[in-house]
Amino acid sequence: MRRHISRKLKELALRMLLEHGIPDALISKYTDISTRSLERLRKTYHDTGEVVNVPLTLGRPRTLDALNANMSFLEACIEQQPDMTLDEL
Repeated sequence: MRRHISRKLKELALRMLLEHGIPDALISKYTDISTRSLERLRKTYHDTGEVVNVPLTLGRPRTLDALNANMSFLEACIEQQPDMTLDEL
């Protein structure tokens, strides 16, 4: 069964493991975090230095970069008529 484990509880469990050397089974008993979750927590901390995975960007990735599309349009307009003013664009 999935449940949210707070960042503070993860930090506590990691401190119990790293600073005090308490075995996973006892940490699991005291914190009610499964041993498998403790393994993932340890791996995440080892890989990132954080107790939670922090996404690099928020939201859905863009499929079309609007800036490139607009730049292509503007470049084509300037190629056709190099003396075009900004108001005419």
